[in-house]
Amino acid sequence: MEFSQIQSFVEAERRGSFRKAAKTLFVSQSAVSNRIRLLEIELGAELFDRFRNGVVLTDAGKAFLPYATRALYALNEAKQVVPAHRSSGQNLITIASTRVLGTYTLPSILHELKNKHPDFRAHINIVRSKEVLDLVLNKHVQIGLSRGLVHPDVDTRRLFDEDLVLITNPSHRFTTVGNVDINEVAKEPLILYSAESSYFLLIEQVCNQAGITPNIEIRVDSVDSIKSMVEMGLGISFVPRSSVQKEIKQGTLSLIPLGPSSRVLISTCVLIHRDEKSSASVKAVLSILENLYSKWPAKS
Repeated sequence: MEFSQIQSFVEAERRGSFRKAAKTLFVSQSAVSNRIRLLEIELGAELFDRFRNGVVLTDAGKAFLPYATRALYALNEAKQVVPAHRSSGQNLITIASTRVLGTYTLPSILHELKNKHPDFRAHINIVRSKEVLDLVLNKHVQIGLSRGLVHPDVDTRRLFDEDLVLITNPSHRFTTVGNVDINEVAKEPLILYSAESSYFLLIEQVCNQAGITPNIEIRVDSVDSIKSMVEMGLGISFVPRSSVQKEIKQGTLSLIPLGPSSRVLISTCVLIHRDEKSSASVKAVLSILENLYSKWPAKS
């Protein structure tokens, strides 16, 4: 059952004539007649009694008319509504981000996006690193922000590399000794992210290379909680540099320099499903990222 068939049926009933219906619809009389005939075949009943001077509904036609009228009204209304939603959808970007990047990196990206494209809207999902990849893979979001995840169906581009920095309470002994070696760090009570996090895996890798076992006393799945615990002197920790700028400036945490061999870098990446790369909204965000982070080679 097609829209044109329902439209021709309703118009013929209104006009009482196939010829008048055809004139209103700007089609031939034979087109209206054929549409209604196909509709009658599909329904298995005659909808009109045909006379030389016009047409009149049969009982079957009378029964079908209210449904056809409602369907035609709904379809006409949908034709008005859909373009507006399609237009707004072109200005919608959906992003999944890890908590740290969502707190300390994503706001500047969105600020720049709104400055250049005031009509853009964004839906943000703050999730774990692996969930970012899953959301991109399943096309639940257009863009993901995470720490170096790779998949063959996802275009992974490095935005920037960031230091994982060692932080302590301002009264900690490390604040007076200059560069600290990873062997010294391993003797201190450490507050680290959960074992499956990219931050922990990097710290574990550095410790393994140095042949030492870190003294992990507290695991917590939140950088903000880690910072609060370090401020209270419960231990020391490694966190992304961007996450402690304010506290270092305020003097509530101290940044401890590490020896060159102990430096820990972590990559921040944007993830895009290969099917989404041609989207106008994705292209707009990628343009913003290119401006904010001038060197970001693709790792496809």
